[in-house]
Amino acid sequence: MSTNLSVLTGVDPGPEFREMVDAVAALVSPRSARIAVLLDDLPRSSARLDLVRLAVMVALEQKAESLQLLSFTDRRRSRLGTEWLISRTHPAHEFTFSDGEEQPPERTVTLAETGDGHVAVDVNGTRVEVQMPTEEECLGMLESGVRGTKLRFPAFPSSAPLMIARGDGPDELILWRYGLPTAKFRLPGPILAATYVSDSHFESLITLIEVDRELLVHIEGVRDTDLRKLRIPIDFSVADETEHDLSPLYLDMDEPWRFGVYFRRAGTWWNLRSSPGHVYLEPSSSMVHQPESFPFHTKLDGGGYVLFGPGASYAAPRGHTWRVWSYRFEDVFIPVPPDEEVLGLMEIGDRPALLTRAGAVVRARTTDDVRTVVELAGPVVRHYGFPWIAVQRSPWQVEVLDIATGAILHRVGTTSK
Repeated sequence: MSTNLSVLTGVDPGPEFREMVDAVAALVSPRSARIAVLLDDLPRSSARLDLVRLAVMVALEQKAESLQLLSFTDRRRSRLGTEWLISRTHPAHEFTFSDGEEQPPERTVTLAETGDGHVAVDVNGTRVEVQMPTEEECLGMLESGVRGTKLRFPAFPSSAPLMIARGDGPDELILWRYGLPTAKFRLPGPILAATYVSDSHFESLITLIEVDRELLVHIEGVRDTDLRKLRIPIDFSVADETEHDLSPLYLDMDEPWRFGVYFRRAGTWWNLRSSPGHVYLEPSSSMVHQPESFPFHTKLDGGGYVLFGPGASYAAPRGHTWRVWSYRFEDVFIPVPPDEEVLGLMEIGDRPALLTRAGAVVRARTTDDVRTVVELAGPVVRHYGFPWIAVQRSPWQVEVLDIATGAILHRVGTTSK
């Protein structure tokens, strides 16, 4: 059985790719209906390795009921015992879970180019060599879902490793899921806000759209949620909003009898919610809105004085110094010059870092170090769970950068028209 939104949703790499899936399928035999796949986060990978990694994921998906994609860099993850690791290096980098256990070799897949046009796929001593097309042809297969489509207003809508963006039209949404090709969706109406939720039991693309002068929640994937009950007449045009912004959609489902979503419109945050018998659309009373690590909750701060960071960390200014605190470490203090704007609280390794900006220069500041991440005149989008920022390099491509090194980790979209 496949996942609710499959690995290849919105993408068709073609018959040659399906032959790759058949070639690697015998190497992977998940014993659980629900599995998680750990993927490395290394820069400068080849399209050939990326395409074979995708083939391994499709092969795993064909034999499982649910497949969740996870980042290799998330060292705080608890072990489930059903994880598979796919490494684009051989041998694989060691991965240790938060309980100290290492990833077992029988569920570790390594990939390596052989130098003669093949990619070697190894699992616990068993090897298959896959004949590959050229690097350019592999890139074309990976970009098949969005080639020629512009990416507008990219956003990280959650603490999970994924990105959304607008496509060419008001009803087009671009979705990049970590480790997968970028895909394009056409929705039943113009889109105001969106998110994608993936955990072991729920996987859906959730959007806020306009249909017949109503604002409503539309869901692709698992639809067994009360969010579908959220709809209300509106006196504004969502199509007009699509030329200015794409809001992340934050879920607010603390109680089964009271649920809703937060979204941004024209610079103001709003709350669309249901209480018994009624649906309300009201301005939010909070100043800060950020996604929780659990996708069905939203972090809120009414005063706007505190920044939320990953792993239950917080930051607040004290003059030109910022205090950062968490149950995970002693309080630290990070100096920030008065001409720099603080964009957010992040982490480099296990150390808290403030992302700042002065003009075109974006920096990462820790207690005793400062490094330039990127110089860019345009917008910078930060991630709420990973040490990533996104920058738009062309109308068709967005790059995801590591704030620790400035290295390009992922390219979202297409390399050209």
